[in-house]
Amino acid sequence: MPSINVSSPLGEMEFTLSGERTTIGRHSSCSVCIPDLRISKTHAVIRRAGNEFIFEDTGSSNGTFYCGSRIRERILIDGDILTLGQSTLTFSQLSEKEMLSTIVNFSAIPNPGMIRDRMLVNAHFLPEDQVPNPKILRSDYEKLRLGNELLRDIGEERNLKTILDKVTEHLMRIFPADRCVVLLVPPGRNDQQVSAVRHASGQSGAITVSETVIRMVRESMEALLLSDTSLDDRFSQTSSLINQGIRSVMCAPIVHGGNFLGTVHLDNLRSHSAFTHKDLRLLTGIVSYVAMAVSLAYLMKRVESEAKTAAQFERLLSPALVRLVTSGKVKLERGGEMRNVTLLFADIRNFSRLSQNVPATRVVELLNRHFELMVDIIFKHGGTVDKFIGDAVMALFGAPIDLPAQTDQAVGCALAMQAAMEDLNAELAAEGEQPLQIGIGIDCGNVLVGSIGSSRTMQYTCIGDAVNIASRITDIAKPGQCLISSTAYANLKSEASARPLGPVQLKGIDGPVEILELYDSPLAG
Repeated sequence: MPSINVSSPLGEMEFTLSGERTTIGRHSSCSVCIPDLRISKTHAVIRRAGNEFIFEDTGSSNGTFYCGSRIRERILIDGDILTLGQSTLTFSQLSEKEMLSTIVNFSAIPNPGMIRDRMLVNAHFLPEDQVPNPKILRSDYEKLRLGNELLRDIGEERNLKTILDKVTEHLMRIFPADRCVVLLVPPGRNDQQVSAVRHASGQSGAITVSETVIRMVRESMEALLLSDTSLDDRFSQTSSLINQGIRSVMCAPIVHGGNFLGTVHLDNLRSHSAFTHKDLRLLTGIVSYVAMAVSLAYLMKRVESEAKTAAQFERLLSPALVRLVTSGKVKLERGGEMRNVTLLFADIRNFSRLSQNVPATRVVELLNRHFELMVDIIFKHGGTVDKFIGDAVMALFGAPIDLPAQTDQAVGCALAMQAAMEDLNAELAAEGEQPLQIGIGIDCGNVLVGSIGSSRTMQYTCIGDAVNIASRITDIAKPGQCLISSTAYANLKSEASARPLGPVQLKGIDGPVEILELYDSPLAG
């Protein structure tokens, strides 16, 4: 599936191009929302035309660049890198996993009668006085020595891709193999996916992996050694590995703590006796270390994800709510759920024009100062900061925990924000700075709330019609205005002063929306 990888000042994100049209910009309504101040609210669009994807800059202020030249339109080619503001977009026809999957084919070979040897992956070493042959001692020592080298190489590595690259490189050096494939079971799933592939020098092309062998290794938790038996009369009439151009195979399960994590598969195309019993023993020893490294990489990724989630909620939730979450009194489950919430957007008016004549460092200082004030007010009224979108902030009321009068809290927050801007502007005027004015839009309704995003980046947010309507209402709000939909106004439990503005046709919204303008009210306390 074609995708774009976005590298922005706040990190990396991956988006799949699954629709006919993908919008890109810093506005929350865009399919790909990039928090970059130098990117326009709707900066560009990617259109699907048959099997092609066409990038089109929609007249952005700062433009889009390819290889240093400003472009308006381009048919995307695999690997294209486009620059938008301080961010880059990399286009890929296939994801990394899809590319690996095109290399490896699964076939229902071979006949189980070809198994020459098998070995439990968790087999223990015998005590020295119980080993009848000194050669076995030497084999065990060699396994430990090579395993120790591999352990040193991957011992401090936590990136799973780097671990697998190093493992396949080591295995190809240790054994007379032509190809190596590593299959892993992703956390939370049951199927194995191709995670690493390596060919011997001078080799290329597709790799055939036996579904029968993979299944037997998983079910038995045993490492298997197989070879072509076409020279044996007992198997002359049966299907053999040679039909696929394979003469020898070693396959071992990746197991840690009794949990099956995947499979390591090596094959040789030239000799039916390429691998020996000693090789199988050596492979099981190495794979036991690999299992520990993979398990630790999974653990570190989960810990990192949980830490990011915790840090995210510390920034998005009020201190009182964070204490409830960390104490376990409030559960923030992964996944989405439908909730009735009130949405508030507060956007600085004409900020792009104001920032053109101000140094970038000063722009960041002003934004941070503004957002610090806005976030304190949101928290005071029980809201949750969903995200910052350039010079705008989006807040939720009623998620992740219920608020008895969520719309009242949102209205009070909006009016308090406008009052606080008067004080801030008095300070800015004393410093010789231009004043900042915000427009605010409010709507409420049922939306999908939860941890939403890609495998690389997850964010607690919400999606739904109410989000889009609140955002569009904000677009038409004048400096100093607080606008609210009639739906949200009807949801108020207390009286609020407002004047009707009549039905308004909002961009991208079907049918007119009744809008009211809020003004000074007891809810602003």
